[in-house]
Amino acid sequence: MKRTTAFSLLALGAVAGLRPGTALAADEEIQLWLTGTAVVPLAEDVSGTFELSRRIRENDDQILLRGNADVKLSETVSLGGGGAYVNSIDGLLETGEDKEFRLQQQLTLHFGALSFRTRVEERFFEDAERMQLRIRQRVQASAEVATDLHGAISGEVFYVARSEDVGGDAQVAQWRLNATLVHKLSPHLEATAGYLLMYTPRTGQPDKIAHVPQLTLTFRP
Repeated sequence: MKRTTAFSLLALGAVAGLRPGTALAADEEIQLWLTGTAVVPLAEDVSGTFELSRRIRENDDQILLRGNADVKLSETVSLGGGGAYVNSIDGLLETGEDKEFRLQQQLTLHFGALSFRTRVEERFFEDAERMQLRIRQRVQASAEVATDLHGAISGEVFYVARSEDVGGDAQVAQWRLNATLVHKLSPHLEATAGYLLMYTPRTGQPDKIAHVPQLTLTFRP
């Protein structure tokens, strides 16, 4: 794989500090995520988010379809739920281990520029022995950078509370660091450019790092 860059070493070192004994050697890959999103009002204080994402990866491309509804209970608290379908591009018309159906529930707390999101996912894989239960905890800070330009940085941990394999251990599956800039192109359209660093610890083989540039268009009627 590619040689580890100085930035990757710093990021990996920061994450490794949370996992004593982690080696610095890791496999790396580059991905590109292209996403189209629509955020529409469904009722008073209820919004729906619909997402189509193509994830261009070194081994095989992936497609993700997601729908979610969020209810704003107060200025601080939002509740949401929905589902997603994930598959490789080559496997869209086939069955196999790449196919995944996912249900999700989430709680989001807003405190000014800070937000905290807890998401619970029930993941159903095509050839798995049972449902996987995954918990995602994200912390995000955002701020206005300039007129019609907002920036955000977030950290998220993925914890598998129940493996899809009978007898599998609960474990931290992934860490993510994400930085984005959102530019308002018009009253109804936003463009987002971002960089996502994904760190995946693995047992018995080098840990994995993915560098992911991201481009997103969001429509709001």
